[in-house]
Amino acid sequence: MNISGLNRRQGTQAENTEGASSSVNTPQPQRGAGRRLQRQDALPTDTRYSASRTSASPQSARAAGRYEAGCSSSGTQDTQQAEGSMPSSSPLLQFRLGGGRNHSELENFHKMMLDSPKASRGDAIPEQPEAIPKRLLEKMEGINLPQLALRNKDLYEHAVMVCDQVKNGSGSNKDIIFGDIKMLPLFADVENSRNPGLNLHTFKTNKDFYTAIKEQNKYVQKNKQSLSMRVVYPPLKGMYTHHIALDIQLRHGHRPSIVGFESNPGNLIKLAERDILSALGNVKLNMVGHLIQNSKTDCVMFALNNALKAFKHHDEYTARLHNGEEKVPIPATFLKHAQSKSLVENHPEKDTTVTKDKGGLHAETLLHRNRAYRAKRFAGQHVTSIEGFRMQEIKRAGEFLAANRVRA
Repeated sequence: MNISGLNRRQGTQAENTEGASSSVNTPQPQRGAGRRLQRQDALPTDTRYSASRTSASPQSARAAGRYEAGCSSSGTQDTQQAEGSMPSSSPLLQFRLGGGRNHSELENFHKMMLDSPKASRGDAIPEQPEAIPKRLLEKMEGINLPQLALRNKDLYEHAVMVCDQVKNGSGSNKDIIFGDIKMLPLFADVENSRNPGLNLHTFKTNKDFYTAIKEQNKYVQKNKQSLSMRVVYPPLKGMYTHHIALDIQLRHGHRPSIVGFESNPGNLIKLAERDILSALGNVKLNMVGHLIQNSKTDCVMFALNNALKAFKHHDEYTARLHNGEEKVPIPATFLKHAQSKSLVENHPEKDTTVTKDKGGLHAETLLHRNRAYRAKRFAGQHVTSIEGFRMQEIKRAGEFLAANRVRA
């Protein structure tokens, strides 16, 4: 299977003859050259490859040394390889820079990685939490307020309010959660555009949600189709600021299957479960409590994040919950925005990498992220990762509106 997308054409008879003659006249590599190097010499020169950094482990360094032409055993060269670097004349490095790429391009790419705001993931954790964590400040600096003012007045006002609260050393409040609710449909549009198949819907009341699901299930059963969707909505009547996330599977010949995610501790999860069963009747329901939320004004953001994570981890996690499995381990990325210090420090997945970059410059563990987002505020230490997520959604919404040339 050609997963790299290479399309190697068949040459003409003259080209094939010329290629055969060239291969006969080409001197064979010396006996000391590695077997892998011989295969590389036989590859066509018009094939493009992506440069990838050699791991800095001693094992990888020794492996790289075995495949170098000349196989120099000098101490200086071994040290360079152990540090993940090789001389510019290395045939291995030249192979990885095939297709017309040169060393300056690789150096520029490496510099770009170092200059990225994500590079701060590797910074040492301050001994004492800062008033505004560097990571949160970087999220705030990424918001283009003039652009938001041009694109959407409500989004602009929400962004200004969020940034002011951070600058003042305060967390979210009632005004911010009302802004989250107002912006939630826009955030859903943004994430649907970024994640094909997400099919995220938002509702202002639980009654609106129940009506929509009943109609959608009738359509699925009538047309013998299947549908998967994600929902963020307020599950309890009279509590319109509290939101949860649902992952819903509708299949012909089956009752609806719903997996709910609640981040707020307490008995809210039981109340939501009872209300769903009462309104929808014969449904298969599994409510999961992650209980990573301590604040009372970040429900919308936690619900939105849970909906995204449920979609991204569907095969290894959410699907198993739909199938009725019990005690399914929660993926560490669900805990990225946990507001509890002790929860993360005592969690078995605390050393698990929770970034898309699993081993490069931008990799980060769950525990490191939790510590990097700790802030010193009036009420004591506070983990601000969910506030960074809110700013990220605001930034993405501005870029989404700009890409679609939407004006206020």
